[in-house]
Amino acid sequence: MIEPMSVQDAIRVSSDPALLMKRVAQEAMNLVSGVEGVLVGFVRDPGWLTFDCGAGQVEDRVGQRVPLKGTLVGLALESGETLRSPDGHNVPLLDFGGTATLVRSLVCVPLWRHRLRLGVLCVTSAQRWAFDDRDVAMLTGLAGFISAVFTVALDLETATTGLLARPALEAKASESPYEADRAAEERFVANVLSPGATTRLESSARISCFLKGLDLTHDFQPIYDLTSGECVALEALARFAGQPKRAPDAWFAAAHEIGAGVELELVSVRAALECVSSLPQEVDLCINAGPQAMISKELHRLLAASQPGRIVMELTEEAKVEDYIKLSNALEQLYSIGVRLAVDKAGAGFASLAHILKLAPNLIKLDRALTIGIDRDPARITLATALVSFAAGIGADIVAEGIETGAELEMLGSLGVRYGQGFYLCRPTSLELIPPHMPAELLPRDNDVDGLDISMGQILTFPTRS
Repeated sequence: MIEPMSVQDAIRVSSDPALLMKRVAQEAMNLVSGVEGVLVGFVRDPGWLTFDCGAGQVEDRVGQRVPLKGTLVGLALESGETLRSPDGHNVPLLDFGGTATLVRSLVCVPLWRHRLRLGVLCVTSAQRWAFDDRDVAMLTGLAGFISAVFTVALDLETATTGLLARPALEAKASESPYEADRAAEERFVANVLSPGATTRLESSARISCFLKGLDLTHDFQPIYDLTSGECVALEALARFAGQPKRAPDAWFAAAHEIGAGVELELVSVRAALECVSSLPQEVDLCINAGPQAMISKELHRLLAASQPGRIVMELTEEAKVEDYIKLSNALEQLYSIGVRLAVDKAGAGFASLAHILKLAPNLIKLDRALTIGIDRDPARITLATALVSFAAGIGADIVAEGIETGAELEMLGSLGVRYGQGFYLCRPTSLELIPPHMPAELLPRDNDVDGLDISMGQILTFPTRS
């Protein structure tokens, strides 16, 4: 479960000078070729310099103090000049707090704040003569900039600390206009320090809500047998209520960005599975999940505890599979309890084709990008025909998604596509509003269901794994 951050927390993080100092140290590692370690130290006590942050070989020295008297860092700070030691064994002033065995070359760049000595940027190497005159000149040229950066960071920290600690006027402490103004101020500061900060915070707060199962529901879209017109399955489509309004895919993507994507997918799967018992026995349930969720033990537990023989798990085109062997092994365990696999958005890109070739799904779902206008596009017809033939060759069935016109429906049926879903057949809606069969006028013209010598149970059986 993620812990939502407050606006004040965001302000404190964004104005923390330690983070900026750390970035300076890390970037200094790439500034000149001979650098093996960087330390940034500040004068906090008279006569001493304390290293606040570092990178590379001397990072373990962060927190250590060195005397200003009798050291190169102290001489650099006192003189205001960038000083260099090419060989630490020959320079007594290189008493670098016990690091002489690690530091053979050292450049000390003095830093200033409001005309007062602030600290020293130390660039180090374990090699002798690691830094030449050009390196020293570059570091010297950046000294003013680095000093200004640290000065601004420290001043900003002081200002934001004062802002957040500012006591409310007792007379106005309980008045909502004051509280609203204070909140507006904090949002302003947070967004200045970190553009989009409050939007990210709001997203995190909403995701935390969804992870508790709040404001997360499902609509359902039927999948029809295009020969009989009967509903054979329903696809569960997650819906997220509240503000800000975003498409479900956007919420899942946002959750993955903060490390809660799999958890949110599993919450959605759990909620969808609760609906299985409400479906007619001949109707299966299709549920979407990414590859990381597919390999989780929690998903296997959830499916095993439901009615796995009626579940089809859909793997989408957008999902990147890092390890097909691991995913295949996980799917085999799901197959063993009766769960089937569908690859979503086939024809939309390379990823879905890779999923099909490496995972041998039971169902291949043609993407809307392929079905739109297929009745008048020879290229789409050719690709769909190839996929129908390919599916037959591996023992899979085709489901056409996004059917929106009668002409598309008729063409897909003529190409041998057995199953379909889309707005033309039925929009996503609540369970109780799902039509159990397509309108008779939508069935293929030469179809004669009454004349078929086949039981209703056989007509309605969605493909099973051989």
